[in-house]
Order: sequence, then C-alpha cells, then structure tokens
Amino acid sequence: MNLNYSFILLLIFFLSPNVKGAENLFLYKGTFSRNIKIEELNKFKSTKKPSSKLKNLIKITNQNEKDLHKILSLKIEVPLKTSSKLMNSKIGEVFLSRLSKIVYTNKILNKKLTTKAIRSGILLSSYKNDQKINLIDFLRAYPNKDIAIDLNALSKALKKIESLKELIEFYSDSPFKKLKDGRSST
Repeated sequence: MNLNYSFILLLIFFLSPNVKGAENLFLYKGTFSRNIKIEELNKFKSTKKPSSKLKNLIKITNQNEKDLHKILSLKIEVPLKTSSKLMNSKIGEVFLSRLSKIVYTNKILNKKLTTKAIRSGILLSSYKNDQKINLIDFLRAYPNKDIAIDLNALSKALKKIESLKELIEFYSDSPFKKLKDGRSST
C-alpha cells in the first residue's frame, strides 16, 4: 500500500508542469515601488527600444538607457562545477545571504528560501546557457513568478564592490584555482 502511494506521488511529480522562472520584476526603493515584466526587459535587450513603461521606469530611477542595455546584455562565465562548489562553501553561503538582501522572492522574506532560489537561478541559467549567464537568464531561471530588487541595498552593495575588487584579485590566484581544479576541502 505504501509503495503505491510513493509511485503515485512520483508520477504526479514527473507529470506536473515544470516550474517557470520569474515573470515579474518588482523594484523597491524606500516607499517607491514599481514592477515590470521580465519579457519587456528581454525585448529591450534584443531591440534596444524600451517600452513606454520601461522608459518611465528608466526616467524615475534616474538610469541611462545605454547603461541598462549594457547591464542586461552582459554575459558572465559561470562554470557549473566551480560555482556549485563555491556557492555551497561557507564563503558562498555568506555571499548568497548578503545577496538575498538585495534580490529576493517578492513578498516572501525568508532568507533560506531566497538563498536557495538565488543558487538555483544561477546554476540553472548557467546550465541552460553553456555555462554563461546574464541578468535576463538569471531572472528566467529564478524559481518563482515574482522577484524583487531592493534598490537601496543594491546601491550600498555597488559602493562596496570597488573595495572588494582588490580582495577578489588577491584570492583569485590561490583558493579559487583550487576550487576550479576540484582540490578544495570546503
């Protein structure tokens, strides 16, 4: 009897529709909040022509169309084996935890859930795109319909990036090489 229930659950699991990635991006900055469909961002990436809603959003957030297009088009190499090991290490957990304050599942403030969703989005988009990702790929692979970005937290993080650049360069020669070669003990 128990085996039959297990079989039925497995059958339902495999026949159920696939989990889709994010469809809506919500932007928060203090009391300001706006949303835009991921498909609108993708269309802008491919045509370089923003929709009227995106034009308004660019104007409100004081962005530059060319810079936004550059960000959306930027591809980053994310080798699956290395990135998986890194994200499951202690330093990776810290990184994902901090990233979960910037990018998170909209209206669900569960750090563990968000951390797993970010990890999943990165790895799935890397897998689907020949171990390279861009922002649109990540958003499409994020395992929830609605994803949010805290613009205040993003701004603070971007200010810290310059100081972290030197630290990353220092570590890129030794510990990351060990991770890449599969010799790390983390």
